Amino acid sequence: MSWKIEAGIAALALSTAALWVSNAEPVLNEHLPERLDHFSRGDYLSFDRDFTSGGVHCDVGVQRKDICFGESPFEKALKPGADVPAKLPDMPAEFSIILNTDLKDENLETWRIGCSLVLVRSGTREIVDVMKLEAPYRKGDVSVLAYKAIGADTR
Repeated sequence: MSWKIEAGIAALALSTAALWVSNAEPVLNEHLPERLDHFSRGDYLSFDRDFTSGGVHCDVGVQRKDICFGESPFEKALKPGADVPAKLPDMPAEFSIILNTDLKDENLETWRIGCSLVLVRSGTREIVDVMKLEAPYRKGDVSVLAYKAIGADTR
């Protein structure tokens, strides 16, 4: 009688393993998301604008986390190809802010300075891309959301 129970348990284990293998193959062979070297429109749209948090009006931030971004006097100096101003300490963005954006290249760090997100080359202060999170502004007939080293980009 015990060999029937052991055989049943072995059959169940083998069928479970076979089922896992047949379902795991598509997941294991799935294409990994592309790591970006710039900010995207999706990054921009993932932040909330014009909301109230704790009785304070916020122009931009993450409402569900009660994070309200304030302006920084250093934001005007942020340009791709330049360095983060030396007066600023290394300032990686809050973890919840990084999770709010698309996956970036492993050699880049996301920093938040005021109402701007900045991609900085790891181990340096070199700015690769800047995204101003305030409401988009118009340049001609195009809304400009982010910069790239080649100039204004309209992602």
